Amino acid sequence: MVSVASISCDRYQEEVVQEAVRKAVAELGGLDSFVSPEDRVLIKPNLLGPKPPEEAVTTHPLVLKAVIELVQNTGAKPVVGESSGGFLVEESLTARAFKETGTEEVCKQLGVEMINFDRVAATEIINPGSTVDSFKLPLAVLEADFIISLPKLKTHGLTLFTGAVKNFYGVIPGLEKMEYHRRFPNVNRFMEVIVDIFELVTADFAIMDGVVGLAGDGPGSSGIPCTVGSILASADPVALDTVAAGYLGYSDSQIRYLNLAAQRGLGRADLDRIEIKGNFSQSEYKKYDLPSNAVLSHLPNFILRPLFQGLMSKPVIDQQSCTQCRTCLDSCPQQVIIEQQDGNNTYLEIDESECSKCLCCQEVCPFDAIELKENFLFKLLRYFK
Repeated sequence: MVSVASISCDRYQEEVVQEAVRKAVAELGGLDSFVSPEDRVLIKPNLLGPKPPEEAVTTHPLVLKAVIELVQNTGAKPVVGESSGGFLVEESLTARAFKETGTEEVCKQLGVEMINFDRVAATEIINPGSTVDSFKLPLAVLEADFIISLPKLKTHGLTLFTGAVKNFYGVIPGLEKMEYHRRFPNVNRFMEVIVDIFELVTADFAIMDGVVGLAGDGPGSSGIPCTVGSILASADPVALDTVAAGYLGYSDSQIRYLNLAAQRGLGRADLDRIEIKGNFSQSEYKKYDLPSNAVLSHLPNFILRPLFQGLMSKPVIDQQSCTQCRTCLDSCPQQVIIEQQDGNNTYLEIDESECSKCLCCQEVCPFDAIELKENFLFKLLRYFK
C-alpha cells in the first residue's frame, strides 16, 4: 500500500516548520533512503507569480528552507528551479517571483543555486502521450538525479485542484505554457497535457506546504487563504495530491487528472488504497469554499461535454481595481483581452465569446483585478441549497 505522511503544523515558525518537515519525511524512512550523497536534487516549488508569502499563493519560504536543509543533510546538492506563470516583454516574472516570494533570500542564505527555467537551455523530448509530439524541457530538469515537487495546497478554477502533480507544469519554459493553453482550450485535453508532462519529468518525491492553503477561486490571489495545518510528504505525488484534495473537500473521483495519472500507472488516486501516516487529524467542522466550477465535476460526461464551456465561470476585469499594467493582456494564450477606448480613457476588456476560461489572466494579475463571474444557473442552485 502507498503511504502519505501528514504532520500537524499550525503556523509558519521556523523551528515548527522544520520539525514538521523532518517528521513527515521520517515517517517514510527518511530522505537518506531515497537520496544518495552524490545526487543533484532539483527542488521545484510552486511560485505562480511574484506574490508575498502571506497571500498563500506560493510555497512558503520556510517550507523551502526546511526541505533544502534536509537535502543538504544527506550530503546531496540541492538546486531550486521554477518558471512562473504569465509573461512580460521587459522582464522575467520568474525572477521577480524568486525575489518577492522569499525564495531568493532563502537560497542565498543556504548557498543554493536558483534556476530560472525561462533562461536556461532546453531540449525537445518526445511525448509518449497523445497531446503533442514533444515537449521542450530544461536540461536542468532532465539532468537532475532526484526531483522533489514542493507545491502549495490550493484550489484551481480550471482543474479544481493544484498540488504536486500540476506543479510540474511549471518546468515548461515561459511562452510554451501559454501555447499549450492556447492549443488545448478544452479542460479535459489540457489535463492530459498535465499528465503527459508529469510522466516525462518522473517526480521522485513530494512535500506539500499545507499549513495555510488556498480555497475558493484559486490558485491566484482571488482564492481564499485557509488554515489546513499540515505538512504532507510521499514518494507518490499522485497519492499525496489525492489526500490533500480530500482535506479541501473533494472526493477521490473529482480531480480528473489525478485519476488519469493513476490509470497510466503513475500513482495511486484511491483513498482506500493509501495509508496515511503521522499525527495530523483534520477537524470535522472544517469546510472550505471550492471553486465556482467545482459543481461541474458532479455532472455525467454526456451532459458535461456539450455544455462545459458555457457553464464554466468566466473571468471578468474589475475596472475599479485594474491599473492597466497589461500583464493579463501579454499573458493571455487566446489573445482575447482587448484594449478599449472610451473618450480619453482606455480600459481592458475580455472578449467572453472567444475566451477559453483557462484563467491564466486571473492567475497572473498582480492587483487581484480579475474576478470569476459564476454561471447564473449555479448561482441559483447555490442560493436554494
